[in-house]
Order: sequence, then structure tokens, then C-alpha cells
Amino acid sequence: MSQNIKIDTEVLKKAVRLSCILDKLKTLERSGWTVWKVDSERLESVYEHVADALMFAALIYPLYPYKDQVNIDRVNEMLIKHEMGEAVIGDVPVTDKERHDNKADAEHRAWLLLLGDLPYAKEDYDLLMEFDEHKTPDSRFAFFVDKIVAIKNMKRYYDEGKFHDLQWHIRNCEKVRENTMIQKMAADGAETAADVWFDEEWAPYKDDEFFMAVHRILYEMDTNIKPPELPD
Repeated sequence: MSQNIKIDTEVLKKAVRLSCILDKLKTLERSGWTVWKVDSERLESVYEHVADALMFAALIYPLYPYKDQVNIDRVNEMLIKHEMGEAVIGDVPVTDKERHDNKADAEHRAWLLLLGDLPYAKEDYDLLMEFDEHKTPDSRFAFFVDKIVAIKNMKRYYDEGKFHDLQWHIRNCEKVRENTMIQKMAADGAETAADVWFDEEWAPYKDDEFFMAVHRILYEMDTNIKPPELPD
């Protein structure tokens, strides 16, 4: 290795410091599961959600009909960093309408605060804003993956019997009970959390036939699948 390399230790220290701050996401539970009071000893963390999104993107990208329009490296950058603002503002569930309506502004300010004066701060901030607006092919693919893995994990908890019936959640989960959309769906005959999630959470990718196919597969599949055993 070269002995003449110059390292700016002060800048490097800022990047390491940010990594330490983001360690909070390893134990920050995803609020969708806490709001619905999913009956599990251990709930998915934000870090696990990020890892899940990266793995899911890697598995489906080669099959995506429009993959030639998508830069998977940029998608991965978006997925790796898109939740880092939650180290500051926490994970805000859709069911908490008041906080969720103000989430975007708070999250954008959190990005700026966390990135500070790192030399790549503007590049990262612009990338995250692109993800948030989900108008480009890269950001749409990343955004759709982010949404579909939430559906996947809801279905996994549901298939494992960790959700109750919808009326139980309405009685016992304050933010679920207060949500007018859920109230209307219950009045129209929805009986389970899966009814709510599958009927409402598909909206971002409803015009993408590939992600809608994934959506239907998850709806029909028993996701409580054990890994195969190695043959003798």
C-alpha cells in the first residue's frame, strides 16, 4: 500500500460518528408493528427493514421488465440511507396522521442535520430527496421495494398468527382506532389487518404491473416458510 496517502482524519471522524449515531436504528422497532400491537417477542427493527429492502431489491431486480432503465447501484444507495433520518425523528407510522403529515419536512431537516458538512452531504441529500419524490425510474423502483417489503413483513406476521382480528386492533390500538380510513374499511366488511394493508398499501405501485404481481403473490402465499434442509 502507498505510504504517501493523505487521510483527513477530521472528516473521517465525522463519518464514523454518523455511523455510531445510526446504530440507534439497530434497536428502533418499526412503528407499524408497535402501533398494531403485533404479538411477537421481538419486532423488526429499522436496520432489519433496510437490510430486507436491499436483499429484496437484489432478488427481484434481475427479473424487472424495465431493469435497463434502472441503475441498481443508485437504488441501493437510496435503500441504504433512506431511513437514517429516523435516528433523529423516530419511525412515524402512517396511522399517526398528525405526525405523518409533517414527517417529510422533519425527515428532510434530519438528513441535513445528520449529514452536516460531510463532503458528500449535498450528493446524499439530493439522492434522498429524489427517493422521496419517487419520480425517476431509480427512485420509483427503490420506493416500491420499500413499500412492498413492509407488506411482506406484515403478511409474515399475519401468517404466523401474530395479528389479531381487526376489531381487536380497533379496540386495543389507539392509532388504529382513530384512523378514519380503517374505520371505514371495518364498516365496509374488512375483518383482518391483512385486509387493510393489502387493500390500501398498494397505491404507490398500482400502475406497475410487476410490483402488483409481487403484491398478489404475497397475498396468496403462506409466507411462514422454513429454510430447506441440506440433504445427507
